[in-house]
Amino acid sequence: MADVYYGLAGSPVSHSLSPVLINIVAQHLSQVLPKGDKFSLMTTDLVDAEFIQDALAWGYVKSSPNPVDWDLTGAPFGKFRNRALMQKVLDSTIKIKQSISELTKETRQDSHNTLPFQCDVKLPTKSFPEEVWLNLTYPLKHQLKSPAVVDFNDSSIIESVNVLRWDGFGWWSSNVDGSGFVRVAEYFGISVASGACLGIIGGGGAARSTAHTWQTLGGTVKVFGGKRDLGDYDWFNGADDSDRTCDILVNFDDDMHPEDITVTGFCVKSQYHPIDGEYTDRVATVTNKVVDGRWLLAAQHLESWSQLWAPQCRDYLPSLNLLISKLIQAETTLASYA
Repeated sequence: MADVYYGLAGSPVSHSLSPVLINIVAQHLSQVLPKGDKFSLMTTDLVDAEFIQDALAWGYVKSSPNPVDWDLTGAPFGKFRNRALMQKVLDSTIKIKQSISELTKETRQDSHNTLPFQCDVKLPTKSFPEEVWLNLTYPLKHQLKSPAVVDFNDSSIIESVNVLRWDGFGWWSSNVDGSGFVRVAEYFGISVASGACLGIIGGGGAARSTAHTWQTLGGTVKVFGGKRDLGDYDWFNGADDSDRTCDILVNFDDDMHPEDITVTGFCVKSQYHPIDGEYTDRVATVTNKVVDGRWLLAAQHLESWSQLWAPQCRDYLPSLNLLISKLIQAETTLASYA
């Protein structure tokens, strides 16, 4: 059994759903993994940090001097209220065995296949007795530049890291923004390998990872503006954007989708926001024709497990639509105690 210390680091982080996701996936694996291959979450934490060294320091001491009040409970991590409500969440999600019916239409495809990245790094094939897992968000993604960290999946090339693993011997790093985005696109019927065109607004860490992965897998990318320029990177090969048409569009700067861009498939929100209302309102959010950012978050979380944290458990992970279904139930449960 692996004792796992998990944290999401960045600023701000108080709104994050990542602590819910890692608990749900760990619970799922505890039900399906062979005996002896379990994961015990020793700590689940939010780390408010503006500098990468503070995030890594948390990884070494496994606690924060200034616990973050979690928006979903109004209490800091490590306190009784958070622990009790997380248990309420898990008591409700363990009952979810099938996906919400609206998420399982025939046109949607879910896959556990390994994305064909070119990677010479030999990852550990088992979990160690004690590990530290970190997700990074703004403003930390571009700050990690150290030869002491083993780079997986070209995160150093795109200058963006959003997942880390300490296996007891050293740090491993990756970026799963792009592979998570591809998982969502494929789920909703987009064939990247067939040359599907992705329209991107923005050039930050998530945008760079998404563009890099999309190109690597055979798709084309058009940039329709943004606060930063993807064209500054040698690896980027953007398509002609004079024709403002694409198969799928995402705005990484905000949630706006310009009306002068023709989207033949669908638009994706890069962010997610709190949902007011009942369970049905939450279902409506994740079944909307504009894909909610929860899909990206859930897919990226599955990719963190699959690529870096526990690749040996890849075939046992929950499907994307099942994880979304459990997440909706979890948010409904937490809201009932607000």
